[in-house]
Formats: sequence, C-alpha cells, structure tokens
Amino acid sequence: MGPSKPSMQELYASPEDWDAHRETITGLYLHDKRSLQEVMEHMAMNHFFFATIKMYRTRIRKWGIDKNNKAAEVAYMVRLKKQRDALGKKSCFLIRDRPVDWDDIERYLARTPDFWAKHNRHPASLSKSARETITCNTPPPASPRTLPTSVPPKLDAARELRIHEETLRFFRDYTEGSFEQGLWNLSPDHKRYVGPGGIEANARLNAWYDKVRNASDWPGRDADAVRLVNYLLDDLPQLIKEQDFTVFPALMRCCFYLSARRPELGRVVVQFVARLCAVILGAKHPMSLAWSRIRSLPVSDYLLLLQGTAKVRLDHLESRQTDGIDDENTVNALREYLLVLRLRGSAAADEIDRITSRARKQVSQTSKDGLLSPSHCRLLLGTATSYLTCRRFEEAEEMLDMVGAHLPTSLAQNSNTQRILPTYLFIMGFLRYVTGRMEEAVNYFLQTYYALEKARGPNSPAVADILLALVDFPGLFQNPEDIGHWQQKFAQVQAEILAGAKRGGRQTAPELSGVWDEPLDTDVNTGTW
Repeated sequence: MGPSKPSMQELYASPEDWDAHRETITGLYLHDKRSLQEVMEHMAMNHFFFATIKMYRTRIRKWGIDKNNKAAEVAYMVRLKKQRDALGKKSCFLIRDRPVDWDDIERYLARTPDFWAKHNRHPASLSKSARETITCNTPPPASPRTLPTSVPPKLDAARELRIHEETLRFFRDYTEGSFEQGLWNLSPDHKRYVGPGGIEANARLNAWYDKVRNASDWPGRDADAVRLVNYLLDDLPQLIKEQDFTVFPALMRCCFYLSARRPELGRVVVQFVARLCAVILGAKHPMSLAWSRIRSLPVSDYLLLLQGTAKVRLDHLESRQTDGIDDENTVNALREYLLVLRLRGSAAADEIDRITSRARKQVSQTSKDGLLSPSHCRLLLGTATSYLTCRRFEEAEEMLDMVGAHLPTSLAQNSNTQRILPTYLFIMGFLRYVTGRMEEAVNYFLQTYYALEKARGPNSPAVADILLALVDFPGLFQNPEDIGHWQQKFAQVQAEILAGAKRGGRQTAPELSGVWDEPLDTDVNTGTW
C-alpha cells in the first residue's frame, strides 16, 4: 500500500510554521491592510500555509496586531488628542506598539454615530483600561532634506485602479463596522440580516429596486423613464436612513442598469446618491466616501466594482457561517455574486463555473433528506441562469429539473415556494427560446405572465418585465396581431406604474411581503443574447 493521504488536521500550520511566517502574515494583514480572508487565501496559495479563521484570530490577538479598534481605546485617544490639540501639541499614537492611522479612527467614529452617547459617561474608568495599551508621543519635525525611503504604490497605480481599491476598502469598512456595532440584526423568522428599519424596510427597498430596474429597461419613452425615476428618488432619503443590509449593493446595481442603458440619467442618479449619502450619513462616513469615488467611474468599471463588493459580502458572511446550517444570508450572497458574474457574461466564464460548482455544493451540504428549501430553489435557479449565460444548456436543464421536481409537492404547503414558480417558468421559457423551441417558449412565458399577474398584481414591475420579454424577444410571435396585443398591454402597465409613482402611494404589508425574498430572481441577463 502507498502512503496514506494526509488529513487536513495534519496540514494545519504548526507553532514553528506560525513563527516562520509571522513577518509575512503581519505585513499582509497590518501594513498592506488586507482582509483576514485575503491573507488566508494568499498564504494558502503562495506558501502552502493552512489554518482556520479561528487559528488566525488567536495568533493575531497574541501578536498584538488586531486591526479592530476597541471603543475604550478610541474614546481615550480622542480625548487625549483634543487636550493636546488645545495646547498646540501634535500627537502620534501607538496601540500595543503599533502605529495608529488617525484616518481609521475617524472612519470608526463616522460609522458609529451614537459612539459618545455610549462612551461619554465614565471617562475615568475607560481611560484607565486604555492607558495600559496606548502610548502617545509628539512626532519629530519633518526635515525638508530627508527624502522618503520608498514611493507609495498609489502614486504608480492607474487612477481607475486606485478608485476601485479605495471604494472596496470603504465598503469593507462599512460592512465590518455595521456588524461590529450591531447595525444589522438577524431576523429569526426569515434568517436574514435586516437594518434598523426591520423587515418592512427591506421589503420597501426591494420594491423600490424592482421599479428602478424596470424603468431602465423601458424601450424608448425616455421622458417617461426619467419622470418615473424622478418620482422614485423621493423615497431614497428614507431608504438610506434605514441602512438596510442590502441597500448599498442594490443602489450600485440600480446605478449600473441606468448608466448602461440610459447613460445621462444614470450619471445624474449617481451624483444624487453621492450627495444624499454625504448629507444623511456625513461626509466622512465610509459609504459617503465610497460614492464620492463611484461618481467619477466610467460605466465600463461598474461591473468590476459590483463584482468586488459582492465578493466582499460573500466572504464576510461565510466567515460568520456555522457549518451544516442552512444559512439564507450566505445563499443570497452567492446568488448576488452569481448575478454580477452573469452581467459580465463570457468575460467571467471561469469564475461562473467555479461559483456554480460551489453553489451546488452548498445546496447538497445543507439540504435535509433531499428536500430543497425555498432558498435552495432560488440558488439552483441562479446556477441555471449562469449556465445559460455560458451556453451550457444541458447543465441548465439539469438544475431546472431539480427545482421543477420539487415544486409540485410543496406549492400547496409553502407560500414561499409559490413565489418561486414564476421565476422557474420564465427561465424554462428563456431556455426554450435560446434553443429555438419557440412554441414551448411562448407557452412558458404566458404561464409566467399569468402567474405574476396573480401573485404580484396586474400592474406590477414584475408583470412589466415579462410583458417586455413578450414584446422585445425577436421571433417569439409571428402574427402581427399578437405582437400588437402585447405591446398595448405593456403600454397600459407602463402608464399605471407611472401614475402610481406620481401618486406616491405607500404599499401595504401584504403587498410588500411578496418582494421580501429580493428581486434577484428576475435578473436574467437576456442582453447577452
């Protein structure tokens, strides 16, 4: 018998390995400011160094290179700096012998608006605990004859690359800070993170997103699209104030759709979002800083930024995941990442293949007794549309068959599963359409229309989506009377959506419950065809 394959436990780093790679890990994590996930990937790929996230965190605490600022330390440093500023003294802080970047402290305070309400009552006790780990010195005067020993990499980087990296850093800061400060909480009923506005705020955001994305698809009628978006922007200040878990990814996707299909309108909306963030959240809030960069990006760079932010969310949620648990947050983050990859089309084919395999593995590991939960069904539908993007029709059909076999047995029992049916029917129709089976495609699309009309209402954005497909897909209908019929239907729904937005009527809880599950399911990238 040959040598046995080593177990993962045997591959984990030993104490000697940690000592040997301490300088490299410290440099990546502390000086290069990479996330813990990025450090783990780098060490595994380049140094064959494997360890769990818990092992890394233990070492980071032991080595004193933890980047997370503690509230007591921040309060002590801010007070001390104010005292020294009043005396005309400059300050240079060290925490556990590590230099403090004051920009990090300002970002910490910006994303913690109620900081002083919590930490201003007992300054003496806070200062006593923090004084043991913090030292403060007056920095030496800079000499004009002394040249820097190295040129910062940002000076050599392309402007677009620098903006992309900065924006991702701000988004990562916002994500980590929101979890640290308890801005987002887990909804037990839905197993989803929600912001201070709760489930209703999430549903309002999804309904709003659906309408904006739908308006970007309207053929012609530029004046009506502009008018609708203008009405919808009235709701945006409240959405930003509520800071739902998905608000900023949804805003970035909206701005991408508008910028790609209606560039002038998209540019104006991006500027509006950037100004709103600065006014509502403060100019130094991480998302205000991010949008101040986004507003200068060309449309061609939007998708790369969308992919980066989706990856940040997925990595962060996976780091919080418990093994063996059907975690809807991670499932939805996978779906979101797949959506962005589909929007990139063939340019992301390799990554699509990797993530679809990962999604299928996620389903197989967390499904119980072969039964698929609604979140599993949605993830499989996401993999099916990803396979369609890559023109891998057999694999797409396999995913659809898995969902289709599950739907008939659970429709009567589970209202959540009922909401999956229109998406399943639409993707089935789209598969038939791109493979030239027009009669079957028409049948599936009509079933989709009637299911959506019943589930979402006759004048909903979802109904407008399927009507647009019936009108817009070349060769779907041969009879001019059929084409004219559906064009008239689409025009009627457009007019009703516009009138509803003008009235500004608030949706009721039952109406909003239908969009709780996020509108990602309807984002099939038909434009690549």
